[in-house]
Amino acid sequence: MTASSAEVIRSEEEARILIVDDEPDVVTLLAESLQHADPSWQVEAETDPQRALERLAEEDFDCLITDLVMPAVGGLRLAQEARSLDENLALIAITGCGTLECSIEAMRIGFADFLEKPFDLDEVRQAVTRTLRQRHQRARRDLRFAELAQAKTRLETEQAQLNQKLNVATHDLVLSSQRIARRMDELVLAADVARTLMGVIELEDLLGLSAELVGDRIPCRTSTIALYETRENAVGLLVRAHPETDDPPALSWLRTPIDSGVMCRAAQTAKSIHVENIETSTLLDGQEKELWTTGRLLVVPICRQGLTAAVAVLHRLGHEQDFAADDIRHLADLAKVMAPAIQTAKLYHRQRCRIYASLERIAETVEDRDGYLKGHSARVQAYAMPIATALDLHQSQVGAVQIAARLHDLGRVVIPDSAVNHPGPLTEEQWALVRRHPDAGAEFLAPLDFLGEVGEIIRAHHESYDGTGYPNRKAGEEIPLAARVIAVADAFDAMTSPRPYRGALAIDEARKQIRHLSGQQFDPGAAEAFLTVPGEALAEVQVSNR
Repeated sequence: MTASSAEVIRSEEEARILIVDDEPDVVTLLAESLQHADPSWQVEAETDPQRALERLAEEDFDCLITDLVMPAVGGLRLAQEARSLDENLALIAITGCGTLECSIEAMRIGFADFLEKPFDLDEVRQAVTRTLRQRHQRARRDLRFAELAQAKTRLETEQAQLNQKLNVATHDLVLSSQRIARRMDELVLAADVARTLMGVIELEDLLGLSAELVGDRIPCRTSTIALYETRENAVGLLVRAHPETDDPPALSWLRTPIDSGVMCRAAQTAKSIHVENIETSTLLDGQEKELWTTGRLLVVPICRQGLTAAVAVLHRLGHEQDFAADDIRHLADLAKVMAPAIQTAKLYHRQRCRIYASLERIAETVEDRDGYLKGHSARVQAYAMPIATALDLHQSQVGAVQIAARLHDLGRVVIPDSAVNHPGPLTEEQWALVRRHPDAGAEFLAPLDFLGEVGEIIRAHHESYDGTGYPNRKAGEEIPLAARVIAVADAFDAMTSPRPYRGALAIDEARKQIRHLSGQQFDPGAAEAFLTVPGEALAEVQVSNR
């Protein structure tokens, strides 16, 4: 054997080799040669193909070297069955009389090399080394493919997970965007409400406007804003709007302030309350069940800085959709916007009430100067109110009549005592002083903007419907309607009150005078409205205000 042929060719790693040939000498020669060629090889030999097949089924081999022509079990069949057990088994054929058909079949089965007898041992070793290298390469390739397949599967799994997370994130983003959009819409609406309420200082007007705004933005049968008085822990004033009609909001002073029930509970706890069934609920006060007889309520406190200014109440009928979380949140947002405006209006209203109380005291002091005028303004107010009601005046006009009637003689403070206490009919000079009191009363109130309309009513309360009155000789529709109402009430009380120079007329006689002077001194509508007031009611006013 030459030096080159003696050169030991190493395999890349240990391998188990099975040699199968029915010639013992050939098997022995090959086994010794290959074992010498690479000690890491574990070479086994079999002369019985059937035994070889059994071993292939029981043991792991890396390479099978088999003769193609053997009795009982041929090499092709052996290789085919061996490959069915291990598809990566390396195959080398040894043949002494191979045919073309046999070679083709061997290639189909997967033989990597063919060695013809007599063979060169170096060629055998090289063939084995080459075939094992190919097997190892295939194994590494298959391993790499398997790793790539696993990596692909892992990547696909991760991609699927990422897609799922992306889908979830996208869904959450869409929901968040929708929530943000809804929130922006609600904030825009809240800002719109704030702009609408801005500058409205009259408490009754503000409550009515607030009730309309709430009813326009949240579906309901009625929307009510009830004023809550913290000192009394009660509700006394409420304004109710009917969004489905064109009727203006209705203002109501409760005959008895509500100091219990669902509105007070919401105000005191500063928490929203949902009443699912009014008829079966134990939360409502008796008066509240008169206000809302059936259906369901959503009651939300209108608070600012821990203080409840009012309560918003939405009403729906039982067959209508129940209030949802969005309704509660929306109403709560509106309540936050309305709270500062309502609190400011309440403070302004209280301040005005204090001023009005002071003016009332001044009016009483003026009356105290003349014993015959004691209780006069209170009686005029009591006579004027049913006239205003009969004429179906707007709530604001009714309020103006109520205040102006009480303060209509405020200007008499400019009349000197000599004229006030004159025992007989007044002189022309004294009458000139008396005729100044309507203007004086209006000028007295002029610095108070909120009483501007009242001042003009006071200025005109001695004007006559036919234009013969004072101080400006106005006539008919030129005279404010509230002043025309007070003129009737003022004249009636003057007729039925005694003077130093005359006695008091009886109620029936005074009523005849009112009827007689209708269209001359008095507005016909106001006179007719007054004449509908029962005489008993007029008599009761005289008794209770003397």
